[in-house]
Amino acid sequence: MQLGRRTTRSLIAAAAVAVPLLAVAPVAIADSNPLNDAITLSSNGFCVGHIDFELIYGPNTPYFGLISALHGIAPCSVEVAVNWHNLDTGATGTVRQQIYGTGGTQIQFDPGPGHITGTLTTNAPHKPGSFDFQRTAP
Repeated sequence: MQLGRRTTRSLIAAAAVAVPLLAVAPVAIADSNPLNDAITLSSNGFCVGHIDFELIYGPNTPYFGLISALHGIAPCSVEVAVNWHNLDTGATGTVRQQIYGTGGTQIQFDPGPGHITGTLTTNAPHKPGSFDFQRTAP
């Protein structure tokens, strides 16, 4: 497949934005926010963006949100793995969800009561996100 001049320029411009974003992103980890976005490229299309873990109904429900903002040359999608660990009970788990473009989706997992930590990773080049919260209800 041969790309046109306009498409080639768009790809070069997107790469020029994405590469420095991913290269510099790890220095921003010193944020005191316990919910840090993952910064990622897409696994298809040519897109870059972030994915945020949200306590959409509070920490005491098994429902959580993934809020995404992926922008670029569509289609923009990536698989997100939510890797969680209950530090009090030792329970661990992973929930996977395909994310498309910009928007939100609900995920479900039940870590039990305790101190919950975790990471957001993707199946594309990324800077992992993290979360940390206290859960008091089963």
